[in-house]
Amino acid sequence: MNRFRKFLNKQVFGILHKFDENLEKKREVTHWFYFKNLADLERFEKYTFEIGFKTMSKATETTKGDLLLIVYKTEGLNEDSINLDTIDFAEKAEEFNGFYDGWETRIELE
Repeated sequence: MNRFRKFLNKQVFGILHKFDENLEKKREVTHWFYFKNLADLERFEKYTFEIGFKTMSKATETTKGDLLLIVYKTEGLNEDSINLDTIDFAEKAEEFNGFYDGWETRIELE
């Protein structure tokens, strides 16, 4: 699974390099998670605070029944750090009975 995440991240970085020449420019990078219950979501949210992320959105009621948590950090884009974050988040979300859905950021066109 880690190899697949790195492969996907490499694909995203390929697209970003085509449209945005300055990936070192700080921007919001968001990460999306789903949980079945609020206690697990809040325990995981606390973990993200401890490693420097902030909450962008928390939906405690959804039509699908899953609870949504979106966290972010303002940072320059670096493939190695994104790989570390995505692998860590996938493992930690599972540890907290959740699911890591991926990350996104804006393309900065000048």
